[in-house]
Amino acid sequence: MNQIVKYLFFVCFLVTALVVAAKYDLSTLFGSRGSRGPGAAKSATGKSSFRGISISKKPSATLAGLTGEVVVDYNAPYNLTAAASDDVIMVWQLPETAPLHEIDGGAGFQVFSLRFVPASSIVVAGGMKADNSGSIGFFDAATGKQILQLDEPEPILWLDPHPAGKYLLVTGETYIKVIDIKEGNTVTILQKSNPTSRAYYYGNGQYVLQSDTLSLFDLKNRTMAGGLDPDMPLLFKKGLDGTTYAWLSAGGLSVVTAAEPVKRFFQLATQGVTAFDIESHGEWGLFLLDTQKIAVIELASGKISRTIGLTSPASDVTISSDGTSAYVQYASGTIGVYDIGYRNRLKSALHSLTRFFSTTKSKLMKPTADPAAQ
Repeated sequence: MNQIVKYLFFVCFLVTALVVAAKYDLSTLFGSRGSRGPGAAKSATGKSSFRGISISKKPSATLAGLTGEVVVDYNAPYNLTAAASDDVIMVWQLPETAPLHEIDGGAGFQVFSLRFVPASSIVVAGGMKADNSGSIGFFDAATGKQILQLDEPEPILWLDPHPAGKYLLVTGETYIKVIDIKEGNTVTILQKSNPTSRAYYYGNGQYVLQSDTLSLFDLKNRTMAGGLDPDMPLLFKKGLDGTTYAWLSAGGLSVVTAAEPVKRFFQLATQGVTAFDIESHGEWGLFLLDTQKIAVIELASGKISRTIGLTSPASDVTISSDGTSAYVQYASGTIGVYDIGYRNRLKSALHSLTRFFSTTKSKLMKPTADPAAQ
């Protein structure tokens, strides 16, 4: 019995150590693979940054089961990854690569945008029904159950939840709408500045930003509030963290973050960039080049610190809201998950050890046969 107690004590100690370690990215404590020194690149804030971003060369997980163009989002508090194509929404809880749920969005429904409501397990899907009208579906990703469905007069191209989780910003083909998530009621309707624009909450959610013109509308005062840039961007990206905004122009990249709310501009060669995303501090980004490879670029120096070759053409790259993963959406519908830093590796080790020790514990605790009864 003493051996079992000692064993269980050791297991608890080891699991606790891994839990603590998994909550902190070791690269933030010890730096990434490069070392700090005279040659280290400096960010726009003047602080030295590390050369060599710690991102895995190969995917740690491959999420399959979808086909065609895929939209994806990540929920950090619940560790849920959701992706959709056509009328199918799949939910994973990594490191498990078997789907947690497969949600039927409805016959003939085509999902164009998929977003988690902050601080909840609710995922919202917007798109087009078989009759070319629009629809917005609310689902609990933790259970797979549908909560609410809203019909719209035209296809829904994009969704962006308010940082507080109370409202949903909806982009249709000809209008922008603010919806109360709890009631499902329309609060505000705005005009689009450009047919291809997508609407995003900006700052603390007081402003609506339109991606094609970078114009700002003050929701509180009901007035235009200028814009972020006089030139139309080639590509625009709002990070899943909700506070990082970046756009490509012919001469380079502009970035606005919560830590640096004033626009910073970085001269970069943008030819061949088909998609990109920027980490939350605006120090480096992932750039999809000609759909065939990912370049990890430190923005201050403009240098490529790592190149990741892809096995097939990709359509997008997305950094998770907590900055621990990069999702590469392949044209085939498959999603490759690349680890950023070390936190995911620790989580995976914890998951494997917990499962192993749980099995071992059940074997140790299994009562043996009574010799007298034999």
